[in-house]
Amino acid sequence: MDVVWRASLPWRALVIPLGVLALWSGLTDGGIVPRYLLPPPGAVWDAALDFFFGDGPGPYSGTFLIHFWASLKRVLGGFLVGSGLGVPIGILLGYYRGAASFVEPTLQLMRSIPGICWLPLALIWFGIGTPSAIFLIALGSFYAVFLATLQAVKYVDPVLLRAARSLGASQAALLGTVVLPAAFPGVLSGLRIGLAYSWIYMVLGEFTGVNSGLGATLLQARETLDTELIMALMVIIGALGVLTDWPMLQLMRRVFRMDVR
Repeated sequence: MDVVWRASLPWRALVIPLGVLALWSGLTDGGIVPRYLLPPPGAVWDAALDFFFGDGPGPYSGTFLIHFWASLKRVLGGFLVGSGLGVPIGILLGYYRGAASFVEPTLQLMRSIPGICWLPLALIWFGIGTPSAIFLIALGSFYAVFLATLQAVKYVDPVLLRAARSLGASQAALLGTVVLPAAFPGVLSGLRIGLAYSWIYMVLGEFTGVNSGLGATLLQARETLDTELIMALMVIIGALGVLTDWPMLQLMRRVFRMDVR
């Protein structure tokens, strides 16, 4: 029975997308919604194919790899910075509650500030271009990784802690042999969420005036009212977020035997 259920999951996942596609096609092909507001699915598909494989005169024809590589470098750079700060700070504040009482309220306040509010400051601090984009991506990934790590460390099973202390474990030994191993699955989940946020903030980061990248192309397409390309890019960026999540998902499942979906 379980095998049948698992085999049916991919089909279940297609129900809503196919329903949305049918509704979308009905609204646009039937002329209910003007094409310039919502292009039909076929036009979006053609725009995506031209973006990937085209060799025509259009400014974006066949340029996917150029823009993808530019965005990927920014996403990885920002993610490495954000997670490189989020993990150790989350461990520190999760384990040393005294330090957390000073720092955590301020970080929680800053986390509530929308990412777009940082855009003007990023431009002032780092100027137009990639450094501002990487800063914004790092900011988005940092809070996701930090909070997941903080919670994972803070809520380690107290029974494990008491058992280790009863055996004479020092604070440093307790952190290295009990807390970090127990918190590790939560940290990995935070890294997975942080990577997803990196793709989201990539779009905002590339609104800072960079010349290449998927987010930059999205902004340029808006200026020319190219709704077909805009929608194609939305789907492409979402798909890339899913594809880059897949290796981390497999790592958690196959290497660390975590029950994640």
